[in-house]
Amino acid sequence: MTIVRATVLATALAKRATAFAGPTGRDSSLRALMSTKGSEAPKFDPEMVKAYNKISENHRHPAGPWTLMTDHVVRHCAGMTSQAVVLDLASGPGEPAATIARALPGADVLATDVSEDMVASAASATADLPNVSARVADAQALDGFGDDTVDVVTCCYGYMFPTDKAAALAETLRVLKPGGLLVATTWDRVDMLKISRDIMTAVLGTPPPPPPLNPMSLSEEGLFKSLVEDAGFRDVVQTTSTYPFDFGPDKDFQFTVGTILLREKLDELDAWKTAETAFWANIDQYTATDTAGNMIMPENTFRLTTATKA
Repeated sequence: MTIVRATVLATALAKRATAFAGPTGRDSSLRALMSTKGSEAPKFDPEMVKAYNKISENHRHPAGPWTLMTDHVVRHCAGMTSQAVVLDLASGPGEPAATIARALPGADVLATDVSEDMVASAASATADLPNVSARVADAQALDGFGDDTVDVVTCCYGYMFPTDKAAALAETLRVLKPGGLLVATTWDRVDMLKISRDIMTAVLGTPPPPPPLNPMSLSEEGLFKSLVEDAGFRDVVQTTSTYPFDFGPDKDFQFTVGTILLREKLDELDAWKTAETAFWANIDQYTATDTAGNMIMPENTFRLTTATKA
């Protein structure tokens, strides 16, 4: 259940990631929404974890999800007389859990992910935060959490990936206290997927089907809102925001990020040379280079959803 999580977007893109290269297959059709299969833990090698961690920092942009999600959580928890409990699903390397924990040092923040690799990364990244704990958890079956025990559930780019999205939202509702808040983000536009499609078209000689791990599975207008409402939430509000991805000046890293979604398939097909040619032939459609030589992908739009439990 991770990002441009297995793409970054594994990477963010990700999540989950946790993003973009690894969890269970899911597609963007309604069949994916109706699936009852459980999710498998995604596998990230050290190189992919490094790329995920670095690229995910783009989410810290003022118009990005970590800042905006944290603002909602802080407002909701203001004035609480007891310690607030915040459950962050699909945390990847520990965000937005760490950002929220710094903004609310008196809160108990739980960073969770279905990937053991990501949980280990989150534990390391939040080691200096005494109010954060990291653990493995599947959003579709939050067995370690009791009913009505959590004040806020956050999920940054995670709900696109569970095979049973309705179950994930039902579990979120179950663990929230009455009046508790859900703060979630889903992708509306990610140009990383467009370059991935260009690359696979060159490799296969024909346009590929949607990726099995599809960050856009909830991009259809009204779809996620309907799922949230059907789960039993009330006061569902959605807004959108667009922010840039900075892939830095290093061309090798730019290519690594641009193909992270496709890594397993490119290995299988031994198609890295074709992929590299296609990447550099197409990437200028989606990016620009700033004065410092950094590759910037400007058009990344997400939808932020808030909802409460009655």
